[in-house]
Amino acid sequence: MFIDEQFPRKHLYVFTYKIILKIEKSYIKSLDENMTNDNDADKFDSMPFIALIHNISKNRLRYSIKNPNQLDMIHEGRYLITINKRSGLSQDDLADTFTQSKGTIAKALRKLEDKGYVERIIDENNRRKYILKTTKEGKELAILLENDLKEWERNVGIYELDERTKDQLKNIARKSEDILKDSD
Repeated sequence: MFIDEQFPRKHLYVFTYKIILKIEKSYIKSLDENMTNDNDADKFDSMPFIALIHNISKNRLRYSIKNPNQLDMIHEGRYLITINKRSGLSQDDLADTFTQSKGTIAKALRKLEDKGYVERIIDENNRRKYILKTTKEGKELAILLENDLKEWERNVGIYELDERTKDQLKNIARKSEDILKDSD
């Protein structure tokens, strides 16, 4: 398979992600089927590292859906928290931060704007660029959402990770993104 104008990169990412999900589901299913009655063994003991990361992320989304404070803002909530934390952030910056398409970000921002949580202000230096700012209601919601996120991270033990481990995970994330950039 190759990348060209007829098969944009974002479609390749979606296609690749779907393949990874199928592999992980089949792997987890085979683990469940082959699991012995040994109390020390569970599916996480032999799960590939990337599947562990995916499982944590998936469970975070499930938690968000079940938590009433999330207000049906799983992805938009992440964007809102980031906009609230980083002043002077543009739509392009947000797209780069979350490795999302500009269209996906624009759609989410429209929802946040319609709900009165975010304002898009035209950049004085570049009239084609929008600077993002949270409204008073947006700041209040961002704080609530961030507190929910911190509670989840505390409950699952993320705060127990040492700085070296966190730095290693960040470096792995950077390298995985660099590999994609190099292959473009």
